[in-house]
Amino acid sequence: MFDYFKNIAEKNSCQSIGVCSVHPSVNSLYEILLAQLRDISYYLVKLKEFGFLNANIMDVVIESLSTFLINTSFNQTKYLNLIKKLQNIKEETKDKYTNYCSVHKFPCEIINSDLKIKENTTISELINYSQNTLMNKQKDCDRKKQRLFELITLQAKLCAINIVKIKKLDKSFNEFDYDVIRFFALTNGYSIRDEKIIRRIKEFSIVSATLKEKLNSIYKEKYGNKESASILTSPQKGHSILVSGDDLDELEHVLKTLEEYDPKTPINVYTNGALILAHFYPYFKNNKFLKGHLGKDNTEYEFSIFPGSILITKNFIQKIDTLYRGEIFSNKLISFEKVFDIENDNYEPLINSCLNIDGYDKNQEKKYLKITYDIKEIEKALENTENEEIILIAGKPDDNHIEEYKNKKIITFNCPLEEDIMIKSIKYLKEKNIKTTIFFSQCNLSSIDTILSLLNEEITIYLAQCSSFLINPHVIEALKEDFSVNII
Repeated sequence: MFDYFKNIAEKNSCQSIGVCSVHPSVNSLYEILLAQLRDISYYLVKLKEFGFLNANIMDVVIESLSTFLINTSFNQTKYLNLIKKLQNIKEETKDKYTNYCSVHKFPCEIINSDLKIKENTTISELINYSQNTLMNKQKDCDRKKQRLFELITLQAKLCAINIVKIKKLDKSFNEFDYDVIRFFALTNGYSIRDEKIIRRIKEFSIVSATLKEKLNSIYKEKYGNKESASILTSPQKGHSILVSGDDLDELEHVLKTLEEYDPKTPINVYTNGALILAHFYPYFKNNKFLKGHLGKDNTEYEFSIFPGSILITKNFIQKIDTLYRGEIFSNKLISFEKVFDIENDNYEPLINSCLNIDGYDKNQEKKYLKITYDIKEIEKALENTENEEIILIAGKPDDNHIEEYKNKKIITFNCPLEEDIMIKSIKYLKEKNIKTTIFFSQCNLSSIDTILSLLNEEITIYLAQCSSFLINPHVIEALKEDFSVNII
């Protein structure tokens, strides 16, 4: 079973910053986006000293921070509109800050930025600015601080993604917006001592863990308790919709729209990528329209051969530069060129498109992926622990790496989707003051995200070697050199 997820991790998941062979021009534009957000975050932190917080501005920053830009085929108009919007926000927050300084006779600390966004600013001008200015500024930063800033950026973005997901299910949630913005603003602090940055990263890991727990709690309340699943992985005859990404709420919207639409012709919905998670929740598991899960090796190829409509959810993070697009829909903040935008959560165009495509013309031999999710088994193993060292294993590490622990008590997590149980287990062991070691046999965004939420815990962590195709090497270097994560 782990081989299935191994394929996803090694071949399919371009889930990082500055990797996946990102085109230099795209990377330059991405740096512009981050630079705008850094400046705004800086002024928001300064304004907080005067008791000023603007929930709407913070909401825009969090949503923008949750965005990854890795495809050359992105919608340039949407990108420019977002950059201009952020420029206006930056000027607004800067002016408000300088006004407060003036009124209170407080010395202002202004960020020197010569980036000027005008109505007729072009993509080429932004690329040139980034390559000539931002890149040189980064080169002036020493290696250690650079890798710490990369880690902060990734950690803040992962938290922003979770906040966006939570807000879509709980509109009133805004508990950690400022915490994430304040944390991300550290990347402006070239003069901050490295020791302080490391301490802040460890402290912020508590926020990371809390957000993950909050999201899991909301999913549990809305979709039921996760349970073992037998997932159909072969397509069946009929009109088809493929939903890719990791946004459960969008999959829910599609299924609800189908229920209201009540199509006379059967429509089969398949998940793709990280949305395999849906099949563990009773709400989705028992839905008559959700048929199974397709794909594990190559997103571009899987999209290109799929005979139906495809929905790319908000947090879809894959490179799909070379595939032919025609019946693909998206809800992303910066979507792709030649992709139809979903507006106001209206998924009827997706369904109408699906009905105009033949779909699969016959049933393929039914194949299933069986995954065990057994929290009771883990809890039972934990309850029987005393004052012995516990080894938690996510996946199947090389026997050589756990040879020295063969006489210790080992608890194995059978599924990469059990990170919620893993974090719960670590908290339980911490309360009992039991020494804990954890092995991650796969390096992917999920394992990195979990590790980032554990940096403040007194545990020993081992992580499988990461491919630079997947995770920015600076992030791995920071985990190894600054947080004592053992790379195996």
